[in-house]
Amino acid sequence: MSNSPAISFSEAVHLFLQDCKLRNLTETTYEFYKFGLRTLEQFMDENTLEFARLTPFDLSNRYMNYLLDRKLASATIRGRISTCQVFFKYLWQEGYLENNIAADLKLIKAANRAIFTFSQEQIATILQQPDTTTFTGLRDHTMMLVLLETGIRVMELTNMKVEGIDFQSGTIRIPSGKGRKPRVVPIQRTCLNQLNRYLRERGEQPFNDCWITLNNTPLRLAAVKRIMIEHCKAAHIEGTRGSAHTFRHTMAKTYLLNGGDAFSLMHILGHTNIEMTQRYVDLFSQDLHEQHQKASPIEAILSDKSEDSEVEA
Repeated sequence: MSNSPAISFSEAVHLFLQDCKLRNLTETTYEFYKFGLRTLEQFMDENTLEFARLTPFDLSNRYMNYLLDRKLASATIRGRISTCQVFFKYLWQEGYLENNIAADLKLIKAANRAIFTFSQEQIATILQQPDTTTFTGLRDHTMMLVLLETGIRVMELTNMKVEGIDFQSGTIRIPSGKGRKPRVVPIQRTCLNQLNRYLRERGEQPFNDCWITLNNTPLRLAAVKRIMIEHCKAAHIEGTRGSAHTFRHTMAKTYLLNGGDAFSLMHILGHTNIEMTQRYVDLFSQDLHEQHQKASPIEAILSDKSEDSEVEA
């Protein structure tokens, strides 16, 4: 076969992942590609297909059906397919393949996933769970306030640096958000005061990571996720997902309901385009309509005049 690669699948994966590291991709993206290629390997093993003999049909038909038969979510399938696209394009561009056999591979349309948010009552209950008389309780409470105030991602929260908090301007610098794009997000007085209180308890450390353990070591991503889940469980949250990402969705919804605009929210959340932020607006349109009904200037003005007219009559 003229398109046969001169290297094995394992060698191709090794070279591709090595290139990902050289391009300084995030650890999340690296693991995403690595896991996606593991699925491709399972597909080849289960169907006794040789890497050297893979064809465009194997990817566009057989692999696609393999993913669909496993009843994976559409977003997951898109991720596996996009991994194939990037992987085979790399092999072709580097000369390991004469043709890009994934060139015509199409992504399926991803179904809109539900966006879970906390109610005001749930937020109040969750915030009551940490014992703020202890260091860990104060830390956990502060982390949750920052999530609710800024809507930053849990990875961004984990990577927060003390030097990134500007008490004078009331901002937090996110040095490397999704796509490694830095940004600055605003925070208000209550959250600033809470951060100041926490940092006094944190004390001086030989590193700049904001969140620490009782052993004075930086708190890691898995621990932060677990902390949020445990406090949500303790609050007996029902009807929504008790996770760190739900704080982000809750911030977006509350921001819009309180009169914030989509363009500023796009910057705060670190979205790359307004379409991503617009999804919040679309999903919360009923809530926004009810909010507008309560705050409508015309309703307030004309209803008052109408009531006056009725009294005069």
